[in-house]
This record gives sequence, structure tokens and C-alpha cells, in this order.
Amino acid sequence: MNMIYDLIIIGAGPAGITAAIYAARKGLKFLVLSQDVGGQVTKSSIVENYTGYQEITGEELARKFEEHLKEFKFDFKETEVTNVQKGKDGFLVETEHEKFKSKTVIIATGAKPRLLNVEGENELKNRGVTYCATCDAPLFANKDVAVVGGETPLLSQRCS
Repeated sequence: MNMIYDLIIIGAGPAGITAAIYAARKGLKFLVLSQDVGGQVTKSSIVENYTGYQEITGEELARKFEEHLKEFKFDFKETEVTNVQKGKDGFLVETEHEKFKSKTVIIATGAKPRLLNVEGENELKNRGVTYCATCDAPLFANKDVAVVGGETPLLSQRCS
């Protein structure tokens, strides 16, 4: 733990990967800590709203991210971060087995949908059951839908 990184990026979804690319291009000594590469996008069957692609699967997009990252040299650890602590000399980032020091930390851990754990949910994921109203609403234009959870008291509506 003697090394002090310029930057530690927590998460390797679209935001974390973008941060890593810019850090590499800037010549920073940095570390990426993440449980996976791609994040939530890997669970999307089709992505239609990502710049540069008319349509691409989430897994394909994650592979493209990973290919882009491989152009650069940097440290990567596939692990879960358990604690981040700010000290007078920077940050201490802890995982289950290791500790790292850094001048700066970017937390790009994204989002994770809360599953309903109801019968049929797994079988209907991305085939009627979705988790992103902003992304998926156009798929259900002019259809009756039920919205469960979120910050709105709205229980059902017609998408338009």
C-alpha cells in the first residue's frame, strides 16, 4: 500500500470506463476497482439510445468498452469496494483483502434495479418487465402499463 495513485475509479460501467479512458490519455497513474466491466448495461438485451450505435446489445456494448480500455495500461482489480475514507493526505479505499491510497476518487458505481421477486419476473425480463422508465417507455407507447416502485405515486398509466 506504499503507492499513492493519482486517481482511483470505483466502477467500470459506462461512466467509470469513460473516466478511465480520460485518465489514461492524461497520463495519470490510476486504478479501477469494479466487480465487472460494463455494469448494468450488460443486462440490457438491446440498447437503442447510445451515441454512435443505432442498436446494439448490452453485452456487445460492454465488449466495445473493454476493447477500448485495453488500448491503455492501468491497474484493474476485480473486487468490491467496502469503504472509502478521506484523510488529510487523500483517500483510503478498502476492499475485502486490500487497501489503496489515492489523491482523488471517482465513484461511478451506477445503479442496480430492485427486483420485485414475483412469479414470472425472471422469465419476462426484457420481454415486458423492464427497470428503466426513461429508457424503455418508448417501447410501450400507446400500451397499458403498470409502474411499480420509484418515487411517483402513479400506479398505472398509458405511455405516450
